[in-house]
Amino acid sequence: MTKLSEQEKRELKEDAMSKSRCTDFRVLANQASQLPPADYLEFLTWAASLSKEDPRLRKRPTEKTMLL
Repeated sequence: MTKLSEQEKRELKEDAMSKSRCTDFRVLANQASQLPPADYLEFLTWAASLSKEDPRLRKRPTEKTMLL
């Protein structure tokens, strides 16, 4: 793991204490919880179009010892 310099630590602390940063995250959280179902389905449709592979060509998973 990389250690942070004192300047980097100071910058991170200043950023964490920033009221505007807290406000920005609060706004984003509110917007995320208000996503209409139609927009969510539109996103899923778009994301599915990125997968060009045919699921029938996938190798079947091999059962192995599974620790639960």
